[in-house]
Amino acid sequence: MSINKRDNGKWEARVSYKDKTSKTGYRQKVKNFARKSEAREWEVSILDSMNKGTDVSKSNLTFSKYFADWINTYKTTGVRPHTHEIYVGNLNHVKAWFKDTKLPSISRADYQKFLNSFGKSHSLATSQKLHRQVHSAIRDAVAEGIIHRDFAYKAKITGSDPKPESEKVLTFDEYTVFRKYLIDNANYHRMTQEMMLFQLETGTRFEECAGLTWDNLDLNNGIVHITRQWDARAQNFTKTKGGGKADGDITIGTKYCQFLRDYRDQQNEWLSDHGIKNPLNLVFWSDHGTIVQNGTANTQLKIICSRLGIKEVTSHAMRHTHASILILQKVSLPYVQHRLRHQKLETTINTYVHFIEQANGISNSDTLAFLDKGFENK
Repeated sequence: MSINKRDNGKWEARVSYKDKTSKTGYRQKVKNFARKSEAREWEVSILDSMNKGTDVSKSNLTFSKYFADWINTYKTTGVRPHTHEIYVGNLNHVKAWFKDTKLPSISRADYQKFLNSFGKSHSLATSQKLHRQVHSAIRDAVAEGIIHRDFAYKAKITGSDPKPESEKVLTFDEYTVFRKYLIDNANYHRMTQEMMLFQLETGTRFEECAGLTWDNLDLNNGIVHITRQWDARAQNFTKTKGGGKADGDITIGTKYCQFLRDYRDQQNEWLSDHGIKNPLNLVFWSDHGTIVQNGTANTQLKIICSRLGIKEVTSHAMRHTHASILILQKVSLPYVQHRLRHQKLETTINTYVHFIEQANGISNSDTLAFLDKGFENK
């Protein structure tokens, strides 16, 4: 380490450090300052970082570059495409905010301002996911000696409150109107409506519905075997949610089984007449020989909701509505858990607590009416 005054009046601080990637085995960091005291402070800070194990050779590494390299190393191979895309999306947020800011120069206040800004336009759950992923990379940077402090430690996560569950599902009256519309209008040439009806009747996720094959649909016994789902990004089958933990069987009624048989006949006739193959034997293989995308389904669903004058919801609301209707019909919670293929009853209770409270209110009224019998003449 050395500090020298240059001819231009500036004070030059020079630090030499070991670097195995250099041909000589050493590299230098040089920086100019207006005052000797500033040069001395910088020199001391570099020495302090080295004593704490910081990798000085990477002190010019930007936060964005480190996070990008970290994702490529740890969150690409062996990671589901959808999960990888979330990491890449969060990388874009980091790039937009921090730009070329060096990783070692970021303070806790800098990181908190980033989270505060992000939280203004995102839900709390999305903000938590962003922080969780970015913080994981920051902790690795500390472990690698690139920085010696975790500037995301005890960061406060902000974001908007999630929508109430009642806004994510159809009410009983809306469900009745919507279901009747689908039964009356769904056919093979209106694939989105067929898929919405199937989700509404079974409580399946959209990806499970899209990946359903005819050999997993037992119409003689009214059983739907859920063993996989369709990954639109990978364009292939993948395990169900939780690495296959969402596998299971769902029963459907005899009348709906006949409805599906008629639909299958429509599909077979159309594909045969137009020379279109169904190589994966998919139930919801369209008349164009394609798989409907979730975004397309949501666009069509929005149009139908507007036409019927009911609340605008997404395709996932079919699953939530299926569960809420069962609960309001006083179906036992363990059975609802079974149909939704939740691993824990607690998950079912926490997700549909609003409707459980409604059902409890109905049950309470019925119970009190029953217990009041016999007191009429007293």
